[in-house]
Amino acid sequence: MRLVLLTRLGEVCRYREAALGRRGEDGVHDMRVASRRLRSVLRDFRPHVRGGKRLEAARAELKRLGDALGAVRDEDVAIRALEKLKGEAEGEAAAGLELLADERRARREGALEGLAAVLDEGAFDAARLRLASALEKATAPRKSEVGEGEPCFGDLGRSVIARLWEELCERGPHIFRPLKPKRLHKLRIAAKRLRYALELFAACSGEGLKKLAREVAGLQKALGNLHDCDEWIKECSQFLSESAARVGVSDEASARERREAALLLLKHFLVKRDKHYVKALTIWRGWEQDDFRERLAECLGGPLPPRRTTKKRTRPARESATA
Repeated sequence: MRLVLLTRLGEVCRYREAALGRRGEDGVHDMRVASRRLRSVLRDFRPHVRGGKRLEAARAELKRLGDALGAVRDEDVAIRALEKLKGEAEGEAAAGLELLADERRARREGALEGLAAVLDEGAFDAARLRLASALEKATAPRKSEVGEGEPCFGDLGRSVIARLWEELCERGPHIFRPLKPKRLHKLRIAAKRLRYALELFAACSGEGLKKLAREVAGLQKALGNLHDCDEWIKECSQFLSESAARVGVSDEASARERREAALLLLKHFLVKRDKHYVKALTIWRGWEQDDFRERLAECLGGPLPPRRTTKKRTRPARESATA
């Protein structure tokens, strides 16, 4: 566990210069993914390592880094989408898309300043040392834990994967609620965590887990694209409803251009969302039909624990209004 955690930390640190480079879009993305993998595996190992304030502080430090990276990455993705659509648009819509892209570029500069503060060389080196120390202490074995009967890393992997598969299955019914973006987003996060674990422990269980990880990555990607569409739809809907309330207040050309751009974006992402949802639904139904669970158990070399049954909480009956 210590080797994995410190290796993941090294991967995060490796991308610092690339993330701060003049063309740092790829570096920001790579560093964000690396930080997510570290946070995910730290979550997986959490029941098996020592806790304490130092570890919680390390988790909080990783969260701050992830938030700073995410703020820049979100603008990079938005700018790329706006530039692509601008090439296909005309007239006021095209001009409005350029205005929106300029606003996103300004927001990116602000987010980049925040990231630069987090990645300041002195502060980052100090944070790296604190994180490394916390991870080493968290994985230091107690004397009572050393000896015969100590579980191997592969056993730990089977336990982690079984738990993450269970978490994914618990959120699986969300796939049949297409108009519940938050639930679908939680399903995506569960898929991402399982994928990372499958990729990590494939070294213990063979190529079969890598193949399953690619399948889970397909579900994660479809749901991730769907989530991006939901964010655009939410933003455009809010902008259009607010601008509609201000009709007659301003007749500036830029206001019309922004409105036309928002309408184009809303229609575009509504269509795209349906395609991504159908893709995710198709993957999930395929797993139900060819029994992904059995294939996973076969790769892990034994049956998975039986599904947990969760009892629904019963709410007390409300008293009638006339009681």
